[in-house]
Parts: sequence; C-alpha cells; structure tokens
Amino acid sequence: MNRYLVLFAREPRREAREKGFGARGADLFAGFAVAWREAARRCGARLILATPPEDRAAWRHFLPENEDALWIPSALPGHAVLVGGDVAPSRSALGEAFAALERGADAVIAPAADGGVSLVALRYGDAKLLASLAPRQRCVALQLKRALAARGRRLVLVHCVPDVDGRRSLGSFFRRLGTALRALARRVLDSRLDYGPQSILSPALLSLPPSGLRAPPSA
Repeated sequence: MNRYLVLFAREPRREAREKGFGARGADLFAGFAVAWREAARRCGARLILATPPEDRAAWRHFLPENEDALWIPSALPGHAVLVGGDVAPSRSALGEAFAALERGADAVIAPAADGGVSLVALRYGDAKLLASLAPRQRCVALQLKRALAARGRRLVLVHCVPDVDGRRSLGSFFRRLGTALRALARRVLDSRLDYGPQSILSPALLSLPPSGLRAPPSA
C-alpha cells in the first residue's frame, strides 16, 4: 500500500472544548475520524493518526487501534495526504488528491471557504512551508500557492472541504453530511455547553459511511 491519509487530530474531547462545544461534541469529532478512516479504506489508503502522545489513550476509546489506524511513523513511503481532525470527511476530495499525485502533481490543496487549507499534500522537501504559515489567517491558501509557484511546483486544487470552527460553521453545512454524522451534528447544535460525564462513541457508529459532502455552501 502506497497511499496514506494522515489525520492530525487532538483527542475528541479536547477538540470539542476548543470549538466551544459541549460533551456531545466529542462524538462528532470521533465520528469525523471514523468516516475519514472509511474514506481512506475505500480509496485504497491507510489511515495514520498524528496526535500528541498524551492523547493516544483517549483515542483508543474513540478509534480502537488496529491494522487500519496507526500512530504516525518517522517516514511514509508513497503518497500522503494530510487533513485536520476538524475537517468534514470527503471521500471524493481524498480520491481526487491521490489521483492528482499519481498523475505527477507536486502538491495538492483543498482550499477552505475562509481562505485556509483543509486538505494538503506536499513533497517531503516542501513540508517546511506549512510551518511558515500563520494559523487562522484568511490568506493561508494564497500564501501556500505563491510559495509553491515560486519553487516551480505543479499544484492541483481539489474542491473545497469545510472545517468546523464553531457552531456557526457547523450549522452552515451539517445538512450536507452523511446521515449518521448529520445526527451527531444536530445533537451538538442542540446541546448546551456541558462538560459533564463524557460520552464514548457508540459501537454502532464505528461503521459510519464516508460523507457525500463535496463543498461548503455558497456565501
């Protein structure tokens, strides 16, 4: 196997708190990870989970470690696509990215509606470009495109994939998620900010299908 999806994600409860959600937000972000894992499987790729060491124990509850989900090693052979744990799963965008890489693209970007980047694939030698970008800025995608052009890289853009910045952004696209993820999103939007006893993703949701989401709604 020479296709890898690298999911950069904090454990779901930390992610939920960061986004201003209550306890139910953990199930939503765990559901995103499960759906990305399934999207990777359907694209013939392996999921690699990149998470802080202190978050690994929590992830084993939400995404049981097995042959389909590994902790990131020092190097990956083949093609790797990177996404964040707050990005809505999209098998079509992932498939487009791998296809572009295999046709000879040097880099692939899925721009976010807010000017950021929600999915990216770069040459190993260009990876440091990501560290030079200021997070949460509306010109991240533009800066990265300019930096790649300056290096003479062949860049391919795939369709926009939205990410969750808070309740408003989740509410703007939750109807376009798959049925199971949409139900989780609805619970999050209906819940109050409550960090009481944490829920663990239901085993029934571990077989979530990938989202059919293709792009954020028009402004």
